[in-house]
Parts: sequence; C-alpha cells; structure tokens
Amino acid sequence: MRNIAEIYKREARFYFTTPVAYVVIVIFAAVFGFLYFRNLTYYSQLSYQMMQNQYPQRIDLILGVFAPLFSSNSIIFLLVIPPLSMRLFAEEKKSGTIELLFTYPVKDIHVVIGKWLAAITILLVMLILTLPAPFLAFKFAGSSEWGPVLSGYLGMFLMGVSFLSLGVLISAVSENQIVAIIVSYGALLGFWFLGWAVDPNSPKKIGNVLNELSVIKHLDNFIRGVIDTKDIAYYVLFIFVTVFLTTRVLESKRWRG
Repeated sequence: MRNIAEIYKREARFYFTTPVAYVVIVIFAAVFGFLYFRNLTYYSQLSYQMMQNQYPQRIDLILGVFAPLFSSNSIIFLLVIPPLSMRLFAEEKKSGTIELLFTYPVKDIHVVIGKWLAAITILLVMLILTLPAPFLAFKFAGSSEWGPVLSGYLGMFLMGVSFLSLGVLISAVSENQIVAIIVSYGALLGFWFLGWAVDPNSPKKIGNVLNELSVIKHLDNFIRGVIDTKDIAYYVLFIFVTVFLTTRVLESKRWRG
C-alpha cells in the first residue's frame, strides 16, 4: 500500500502542477454546464407552456433534463478522458524515466494502480463539480427524485473508470503521447459503435454479443434509474481485464529490459 501511495502522490502532483488536469476539468465543466442549462431551459419553457394550456400531466424532470444530460455526458467523457490517460506510461517511455521506475523495488501492479487511482481522482473531481446541478434543478422543479440521479452518476463513474482503464492500457503499449491519444480515441469509438454495427441480417446471437460488448449500452439502465448487476459486472470485468493486461505489458517490458 505504501508503494501505491507513493506512485499515486507522484502522479497526482503532476496532474495538479501542470495544466493537464485544469484544462480537462474546465472543458468538461463548460460543456456539461452548457448542456445542463440548455436542457433545463427547454424543460422550464415546456412546463410554462403546459401550465398556460392547463395540461394536467406533469413533465418528468429526469426524462426532460437528466436522462439526455447523462447520455450526452458519455460523449464528453470520450473527448476528455484520453488526454488524462495518454501520458501515464507513454511519457515515461519517451523521457526515459520508465527504466528508472523499473529499478525501484516496486511491483508492476503497484505502479499501475497508483497511476490509475491518480487519474480516477481527476474523474471524481469532474463529477463532484457537477453535483450542484441536481440540487438546482430539484429546487426549481419543487421535487426530488434522487434515485435515478444517483444511479446515473454511478453509471457515469463506472463508464469513466472503464474509459480510463482502457486509456492506461493503450498508454502502456504506446511509445509517445500522440499515438496513445489517437489509439485511445479509436478504441473507445470502437467499443462505442459495437452495438450499432449489428447487421439486421446477421444471426441474433452475434447481434446480442456485440450489443453486450458495447460500453455505451450498459449505461442505458443507469440513466433510467435501474441498477442491474449485469451492467455493473460488465464494467467491473472491463476494468479488471484492462488493468490486468496493463500489468502484463509492464512485466514484459521489464523482462525485455
């Protein structure tokens, strides 16, 4: 644990002493805030029109504001998470410090987890900055449906950690940051489009498999307020496999020298 803590502090210090974390956080907060304001404005206008027409049905705040917001947030993560993960190992190799790191009495799994946790810290900061949004919306609407909102945040967190884990793996196999970020975007888009790539004429089993492998499909239930163990298991397994493969990549580089 001490080794993990040292690696974590080293990486976290880099994030917060360079513009990387601040640029990513500001971009994420700005785009999230814009989408939230747009959805809330549309919701308020529609609510006012229905009140004027004395329409008895109440507009669902979750469906009107947060469901599309959480869905759009997956696109924001796709854009901002690869820059967080691209340097974790690629920069070490480019600068030559990866060889120095291998001389330390630190296990590869400790290095991977320490760097991974530092990147997750930035992800948590990004999500925490959005927490005033539901409080403001509930105060405006005079209701508080926290279940679907908390479920949506859990889904966003699991998806974000999955994106980061894949980015860390790609950074470990890449030789520079440019290659790492380009390959990360390509890989994430690949997992994104798996569910859309199903040929209507293909066998149903193949379509089901591709749908289950799509990283975005498993966010849908969280957005609807449904916490399904199948979706949690998918993200946990995705994270475990990518972290395990990252460790194996480092071990192979250590033995090859």
